[in-house]
Amino acid sequence: MTPSGNTQHIDYSRYRAAIFDLDGTLVHSEHAWEAAKIEIAARHGLSPSRALLHAHVGRGLSAFLDDLFNHRLSQTERDEIGNQIGAVADELLPEMRTPVSGAPELLCSLHDKGLSIAICSSSPRRHIVGALEMLGVSNRVEAIVSAAELPRGKPDPLPYVATLEALGLAPHEACAFEDSLPGAQSAFAAGISVLAVGECCTGSDFSFCQVMAESFGDLIESRCQ
Repeated sequence: MTPSGNTQHIDYSRYRAAIFDLDGTLVHSEHAWEAAKIEIAARHGLSPSRALLHAHVGRGLSAFLDDLFNHRLSQTERDEIGNQIGAVADELLPEMRTPVSGAPELLCSLHDKGLSIAICSSSPRRHIVGALEMLGVSNRVEAIVSAAELPRGKPDPLPYVATLEALGLAPHEACAFEDSLPGAQSAFAAGISVLAVGECCTGSDFSFCQVMAESFGDLIESRCQ
């Protein structure tokens, strides 16, 4: 285990690919998603608690809606309300999301070192594409996997299994950057080395991760050319 503050000497040469989560890992955007969830929940006469919102950071909308509505929704209703949340997020994200300090630079550094770069996110594909364009790293990303297009999302391993398949790699050939426990659990369950990076990533809940760091400042090695 590499504690926060001592992660500068990670041997990235052992990997052929680096897989990045999006929300909270590459961009600060959870506040926009939270606002969208609260607005749509209010339209349906509900008010999600802070605990519920926090529990679903890094996960898809389906599980959030199941918990919010106590599993009373049909699949059609779940899809409709999920689309309503996504539509509000479409309006909020361009103005509210910002880069996570050091994350785009690390992505560029690893790409320049010869690693393939992939995104494995719970967000809809359009939001992933928009964020990568905002960061200016679209041309460095080889594969994008949106768990919103899969039957099971994080913490299930399926999103990362699908990402490995898209890259044509075995689990030991990739590392994954995650900021949330469901995301880290998803990558770990798929057999991938997990580098947990975020203010909440140094606690015992993340003890299964190869690296636990509070910020990308502990990991960055070079900047985009």
